[in-house]
Parts: sequence; structure tokens; C-alpha cells
Amino acid sequence: MTHETAILLHAGIGTLALLLYWFGLGSRKGQTVHRRVGRSFFVAMWMVALSVGPLLFLRAGPFDPAHVVQFVYLAVAVMTVSTLGWTAIRWRQQPERFRGWHFRVLGPVLLLLGVVVMAGGLAGPDPVAVVLSSVGLFYGTTMIRFAWVRGPLHPTWWLNWHLNAVCGLFSAVHGTLLFVAWRSLVDPQVGPDTAAMFHLGALIASVVLRVWFGALRDVPYRFTLATEDRATGVPQT
Repeated sequence: MTHETAILLHAGIGTLALLLYWFGLGSRKGQTVHRRVGRSFFVAMWMVALSVGPLLFLRAGPFDPAHVVQFVYLAVAVMTVSTLGWTAIRWRQQPERFRGWHFRVLGPVLLLLGVVVMAGGLAGPDPVAVVLSSVGLFYGTTMIRFAWVRGPLHPTWWLNWHLNAVCGLFSAVHGTLLFVAWRSLVDPQVGPDTAAMFHLGALIASVVLRVWFGALRDVPYRFTLATEDRATGVPQT
């Protein structure tokens, strides 16, 4: 396989993931179509992450450790967040299984990689790396916190994780795509600062989506019951 072929493969799978994302987002939640498209989307995102390998090792030029770390980080982040979105639904009645040993390992790994990528981005300087490091910092920290939190869980803890994952993956699906489209159609000489702006814009859009869906489905940002909820005996799922 050549590097050009690897790029086409990565782009093709990414396009499929984009179509599945919007098809799933627009389908009726909880219905068979939504579940099937959702599963297909999460699998496609795993394939997108795995297709990063050929891009990394078939590229021309000298070996660049920083480049390798950043690509590995992005692959781990996409695969982890995709898994969270899937297992949050599948194991919504099994919170301890959801936050099992794999969860407790991936949280610190993702946080550590996020710190390393941010440090490298600040030292570079590489504004794209700095922006993308926020994914690992947020999900890694949140996973560590949820892994060890005690007390009754909020009935929507699983939907909270699902929305966090699906809305967060908006950035993974759209950030690079929008930048590549801009570079191809508008400004072929565009630099890393503009790329960082596209990724930052996609991250902001993902936060807006999470706020909107949270309000629409009445899903708070916490994972445990508030003190007043415990006093009134709100049931745990």
C-alpha cells in the first residue's frame, strides 16, 4: 500500500463515518434504525482510528517521534470515546461493568497522552496539538473521576456518557474535514493557525450540541444524585 492509497482509504472511511453520524443524529432516538446506525458509526470511527497507522508509517520523510505520539494519541482518543458511546448504552444497567478495568486503564492513559501532546504543542509551538490535547484532558479526567466516584448514580448517568461521547465525536468527524475542504477549495497555502481555528470551532460546536441535547433530554452534567435528589428518593437505574 502506498501513502496515497492510505490517504484515500482514510478519507473514504471518514466520509462514511460522517454520513453515519448525521444519519444517526437525525434518526428517532431509541428506535432500531438509530441503534443500528449508531453501532455502525462507532465501528466506522474505530476503522478511522486504525487507518491512521498506514498514514503514519508510509509517509515520506524522516522519522518524527512527536508526529508519532500525536497520531497515536488521536487514535487512542477516538477509539476510547467511541467505545464509551457504545458501552454506555449497552451496559446502562451495569455501571460497574462500564467502568471496569479497561475504563480505569484508559482514563489515565488518555489523560497522560493529553498532557504530553499539550506540552509538545506549547513547546513546538503547534496550535493544533494544543487544541486537540483538550480531548484527552477532558475525557481522561472525567473517566478517572467516574471510575472512583461513590454514592448513588444519577438515573441518566449512562445517557450523560453517551451524549458526551457522541457530541465529542462531532469534533473528530468535522474538524479535519472542514480544514481539508478549506485548504482544497479556498486557500491551498493555509497554515497551522487556521487548522487550529477549525478544530477549535468544531470543539465549541460539540459543546453546544451537548448543552442542547442535555436540555432537550433533561440530562444533567453530573453522574451522581444531588443531595436534594437523595433526600426525595429518586431511583437509581
